[in-house]
Amino acid sequence: MRYSTSTEKTRAEMLAAVGAGSMEELLRSIPSDVRMKRPLEIEGPLPESTLLRRLDALKSAPPRVSLMGAGLYRHLVPTPVDALCARSEWVTSYTPYQPELAQGTLMMYFEFQSYIAALTGQEIANGGMYDGSTACTEGVLMAMRLREKAKRLYVSAGLHPEYREVLDTFLKFHDVEVTTLPLDPKTGRTRFDVSAADQDAAVAVVVQSPNFFGVIEDGAGLSPKAFVVSACAEAMSMAVLKPFPASIATGECQSFGIPMQLGGPTAGFFATKKDFVRQLPGRLVGKTVDADGKDALCITLATREQFIRREKATSNICTASGLMCLRATTYLSLMGRDGVRDVAVKSAKAAQGFAKGLAAMGFPTVFSGAFFNEFVVDMSKDPELPARLEKAGFLLGIPLDRWFPEHANRRLVALTEYDYPNVPALVEEVKSHARHS
Repeated sequence: MRYSTSTEKTRAEMLAAVGAGSMEELLRSIPSDVRMKRPLEIEGPLPESTLLRRLDALKSAPPRVSLMGAGLYRHLVPTPVDALCARSEWVTSYTPYQPELAQGTLMMYFEFQSYIAALTGQEIANGGMYDGSTACTEGVLMAMRLREKAKRLYVSAGLHPEYREVLDTFLKFHDVEVTTLPLDPKTGRTRFDVSAADQDAAVAVVVQSPNFFGVIEDGAGLSPKAFVVSACAEAMSMAVLKPFPASIATGECQSFGIPMQLGGPTAGFFATKKDFVRQLPGRLVGKTVDADGKDALCITLATREQFIRREKATSNICTASGLMCLRATTYLSLMGRDGVRDVAVKSAKAAQGFAKGLAAMGFPTVFSGAFFNEFVVDMSKDPELPARLEKAGFLLGIPLDRWFPEHANRRLVALTEYDYPNVPALVEEVKSHARHS
């Protein structure tokens, strides 16, 4: 543990152990002229989030401010998550092939599945995936198994471009025609410019919400009978938004207690209907009873290539990122329903406040559709402003022309609860570097 508190009771026990009657008696060998005669000037006690933020501010290495998202988000991680997940029982564990030796690991997976099912509104969830991009692709591959005769796939242009790259790589080896559904240039939401009959007959319709541009999809124009594979790159949004109606829900768990750590590792989630359980990739942990009739946990379903021959496996991506699923489970357990919702609300308020501040300076939000904690801003009024801010250690989002040439001078900006207390100061700093005509 990185921190152990000291109470009056424990101090008395320690003094007794060394044979001292008081702190004064313990310290009497220290000359009085070198002893401080006043209490230490230490502010507090402080909430952990405030303390971590202040310690972060003392660092000299840039960037001081990073408002970058696009699938990886800077959420505060409570210190107990690190302490608990670093215990040797977890970091040395492997796939729980022998349930009698792995009840703790199986319980973690079971709780993870329960949290994900609740957040996505689905009936079942598996024990985790490699990451969000592969989870989305696995969702499409599962849809192909369930709908063997269908040969067309519709994919929203709002899907994360790197998720799309992973999906395209896998689909190179399958006889499926992919059609991209465009975004409405005003709202930023997906336009379902194909008939309901075409959607219903397709392998699946892949939709991300909030989409890559931060816009919350409303599903207008989506056929209620379409087989939908949803994706979610910012899991924190699930704490406040209604689940997007989907047959398979996939996404990225990084926001739940997993630091950005140079882009990985992270963990993906995968949830669906009970009717599809036999085609579920990965593993499913369930409850049973042991020989004595006591509650026990075991791997109820396992269809990866580790367990059955290659051609029968529903997934050949071996890594389930179990340790990262543990972090997500621990985070959600510690935060609880109200805590996670509070983080989500503060993240959304931070983004709304900062977007309004930018708009007042002449840098409007590009899309009118509602957003959660991420939005696209037009920097055409002062295209060099992001570069000037970067020199000052302030990263104003990600340039979208990295993936989309048509979005030159536009930045994808993300804020979280980490930025919530500092929004007015962030707006003022941007204003101080902006050139005013």
